[in-house]
Amino acid sequence: MTRILVRLAIIILGTASILLVGSLFWFGLSPQRDPAQFPAQTTALAPDLSALDQATPLPGYEALADLVAATPSDGPYVVNFFASWCQPCRLEHPYLLAFADANPGRLLGLAYRDDPLASAQYLTTDGNPYAAVASDSDSLNALNFGLTGVPETYVFSAEGTLLFRSPGPLVGALRSQFEAAWGAASQ
Repeated sequence: MTRILVRLAIIILGTASILLVGSLFWFGLSPQRDPAQFPAQTTALAPDLSALDQATPLPGYEALADLVAATPSDGPYVVNFFASWCQPCRLEHPYLLAFADANPGRLLGLAYRDDPLASAQYLTTDGNPYAAVASDSDSLNALNFGLTGVPETYVFSAEGTLLFRSPGPLVGALRSQFEAAWGAASQ
């Protein structure tokens, strides 16, 4: 009798566990979860820029490693976290190249948890849109910015106030929101 109750309890707990895990996967992979619906505009969580001077230069891009000196003081600017291994980063890369051409000196890049050689190779092969670029291999800047993943893009006013945060690649609705925030910041 006890053996039957133990088996029954195991079957019930196993079934409940499978249903719970399955429902969590279903919710997490739901196509209705659109990154563009995440809160993208926030001034409540302003990133800490104090560690920008601690980023590591990328090989071949040492002259562009001083993010603090490259941060424009005469107008708005953008900070973009990327990685060579990140497919969504590759998806937004052509747009970043076009943005950098239209707004020279306004885009700063940080390679997140990436091999500096791989980051340098990526920028050499696909083009470098950044006025300054360095590696955030110790993730200190990522922590200070509150990074949730790559790519992630931040728009700042000339005064350093966070105007917009994109928690994903600048495509679709996120690109439209980015362009609206950049347009407002540039006026």
